[in-house]
Amino acid sequence: MDSTNSRPSADRYVAIHDSTQFRTLRHKFRRFAVPASAVFVGWWFVTILFGAYGPGIYSANVVGSVNVGTLAVLVTLAIVVVIAAMYLKYARTELDPLAEDVRAEAEGGRR
Repeated sequence: MDSTNSRPSADRYVAIHDSTQFRTLRHKFRRFAVPASAVFVGWWFVTILFGAYGPGIYSANVVGSVNVGTLAVLVTLAIVVVIAAMYLKYARTELDPLAEDVRAEAEGGRR
């Protein structure tokens, strides 16, 4: 069995990488991923800075034994869940159809 014939040509992958559909897929992914990452990393840095330079802020009680630090952790968890849910919806509606087209093209229309 000749293993060189069973391996796909690198030119095929370069052609896929340079295709309009793949560039559109990457652009749409970045259009979501960059702002979502910026929001989360920005929030995370703010919470770290408050913890480092204003530790008294986190120990302030809000309601009963719930303090600002506890709320910061809960907001962080909520942000992660919201971003993940938004990404799942975005991927399902925007990215998956494009990815299927790219995959079908890569496999020679076998889908």
